[in-house]
Amino acid sequence: TMVDVRIISATNQNLPELIEQKKFRQDLYFRIKGVNISLPALRDRSEDIPALVDYFLKQAAAEVGSKVTGITDAALTILSNYSWPGNVRQLRNTTRTMVVMCDRGRLDVQDIPPEIAQRRQLIAASQPIATLGDVSLNELERKAIEETLAKTKGNREKAAKILGIGERTLYRKIKEYNL
Repeated sequence: TMVDVRIISATNQNLPELIEQKKFRQDLYFRIKGVNISLPALRDRSEDIPALVDYFLKQAAAEVGSKVTGITDAALTILSNYSWPGNVRQLRNTTRTMVVMCDRGRLDVQDIPPEIAQRRQLIAASQPIATLGDVSLNELERKAIEETLAKTKGNREKAAKILGIGERTLYRKIKEYNL
């Protein structure tokens, strides 16, 4: 029987250059080359960020049963001004993590991971450093894993996906923190 198949492939590499360097097969390139759609990096289309955040927020909230339904303008402004070197995947993982860690109805500035924001500006704008006390990075990580596991009812696969880490890494962290 005949099967009608279409292949959609994506890369962030320069394939013609890789062919010249003998790192990609030319015959494979011509087999898969068809319509070329060039998608600019997320940093070059920041106007898409609000819609993407809204989509990822709703998706994550439904998946983990969170009561988060929206995001404040201040938080959205910070996310929209970030350069997103990891593009849409990084935005998705960040939004998912924020949803999991938030215990309110709306995401706010204090829910944004420190590595995303301009550290000093975000901390000053969102909360005084004193509220963090002497909490270590390990303790913050432990708490994030613990809360994510609780929200996913112990489902390690979902928890790892939400946290943006591999299942093996999560398993190792669970053992490390005796969770």
